[in-house]
Amino acid sequence: MLPTLVSSLLRTALVMKNNKNATIPRLLKILWLKGFFSRPRDVSEVSDRLAATGYHFNSSSLSVALMRAVRPEGFLSRVKKGDRWKYIQKRPITTKLDQGTGLFAQYDFHPRIKEVAFQQFENNDFKGAIQNALVEVIDQVKVKTKRPKDDNGRDLDGDSLMNHVFGCDNQRPKIKFNSLKTSLDKAEQRGIMNLYKGIVGVRDKKAHLNFIQNDLLKTIEYLSLASLLMRLLDEFSLPPKRRAR
Repeated sequence: MLPTLVSSLLRTALVMKNNKNATIPRLLKILWLKGFFSRPRDVSEVSDRLAATGYHFNSSSLSVALMRAVRPEGFLSRVKKGDRWKYIQKRPITTKLDQGTGLFAQYDFHPRIKEVAFQQFENNDFKGAIQNALVEVIDQVKVKTKRPKDDNGRDLDGDSLMNHVFGCDNQRPKIKFNSLKTSLDKAEQRGIMNLYKGIVGVRDKKAHLNFIQNDLLKTIEYLSLASLLMRLLDEFSLPPKRRAR
């Protein structure tokens, strides 16, 4: 199945290190999910733990984020130990939903996938998260190629869209993933094209059948595939650089 094609990518990506886009709230949530706040921690302890994994923030920024995590809907409580305020988890990590949110937080999905899928994922609507992610990928294929149309002036979609954009047999693809100079280059182009064609079928099934998607890890893998395809679009659909004169 499609998700297994990128399961190894997911496993290697679930790390909390050297992510320039990580935010303090997300990192605090990951520490919570890892059990760091099972005993009271002050700001300096939090700072030291984050610094040990490559993240450096000033104490005022950390303090603000910690206080926000203490809000009624947050995941931390605050207690005073001597002359210092310390932060401790409100409850242990026990539910699959907690664990799933942690997986989502640790993997640096493409920004568009985070934007369209996280709310559904956090609400345990895994089917909706997958559907939104795949629809976004397909829409971005259209956007980056200026919404190509068929002979009747209708927007291309599905296999016809992917063949038009990525096909390399007897045509020049709108988006190519290599120089297409060798048979291996063309085989790679076709292989990646088939990944995009594959998500069309998955999108259509999840849109038209009424079923419950409750497999957390499989959902993460679907989202990781969508994220990979978005990054490939970003990388290979950039306009050519102007030559210096």
